[in-house]
Amino acid sequence: LPPDGEPALNWGKNIRAIRYADVLLKAAEGRVRYGGSEGTARAYVNQVRVRAGVPGMSASGTQLLEDIYNGRRMELATEGHRYFDLVRTGKIEDVFPNWDASKHLYLPLPQNEIDASQGALTQNPGY
Repeated sequence: LPPDGEPALNWGKNIRAIRYADVLLKAAEGRVRYGGSEGTARAYVNQVRVRAGVPGMSASGTQLLEDIYNGRRMELATEGHRYFDLVRTGKIEDVFPNWDASKHLYLPLPQNEIDASQGALTQNPGY
């Protein structure tokens, strides 16, 4: 935990952890969205579901893709993935109606990074 005892996503150290469930669900999404094997996608999703104690699923087509999105939402809850999943899938405005791509598509760059770049970086629009 950080010195103040509060877990946060803005610590001084940039540590990345990738969960196997995240990898499986993204691979499943990619298979369905880009014409891969739905059977392989279902197998990936069902690995996650069975591990979580949830029955496997047998959906296909659009329903399979929606089930994958929901699976990511449930499996990765509180891990900081949802916002980026919504942006990536184009569903952000369904959840945040006031979301404005001209401002919110990119996150602000840290000022210390802009300063350290000696003019090579400029702040993203809207910040």
